[in-house]
Amino acid sequence: MPGKKVSEKTIRRLSHYARCLREARIDGTPFVTSKHLSERCGISSAAVRKDLAVFGEFGKQGSGYEVSGLLENIERILGTCDPPPVIVIGAGIIGSALLESGLNGTGGYRYLASFDSDPKTIGKTIAGVRVQSLAELRDVVSEQGDVIAILAVPPGEGQNAVDNLVSVGCISILSFTLEPLDIPDGVVLRYVEVSTELDLLTYSLKCRDRS
Repeated sequence: MPGKKVSEKTIRRLSHYARCLREARIDGTPFVTSKHLSERCGISSAAVRKDLAVFGEFGKQGSGYEVSGLLENIERILGTCDPPPVIVIGAGIIGSALLESGLNGTGGYRYLASFDSDPKTIGKTIAGVRVQSLAELRDVVSEQGDVIAILAVPPGEGQNAVDNLVSVGCISILSFTLEPLDIPDGVVLRYVEVSTELDLLTYSLKCRDRS
């Protein structure tokens, strides 16, 4: 199942299902239906059933889906049974907020380290994570292996941060910096598109006003 090629939209929906299933498990709910997942995730019941059917028969007639079993299968599909650790580049306002908010409820992701170039910030501990010098980045990545890096640097510093990450072998990057960044082949870079989400919300408000 991990090697099955699926669309990005399907992966996004599977991630939503996993989040809802974790919440159901915490609540002590043993079974959920496609309708339950549909309502919690804002996705049609037909889409839920279609997404899951691609990977096998996970439900039981009349009972729905067993929460723990379905969650385990989805995590296996996503490859998140043992997810890579996360590092944060930049310990300013955004970076600090990310560290302080933590990664609880994300299915095992954890912050491994934070890095900054400001001597006044290096050495501080934020939510249990020590801010290290960028000079230590190579050692941390080399020792750990696969990591996901989050860019939370000031405007204008994104490309330099990406270049540093690529040079030490990091190939998975999530950027809170919307400036265009160049990456070599083999590196995956994704942006947190806050402006796009705001546009979508504004559009939904306009649609409400027209109805």
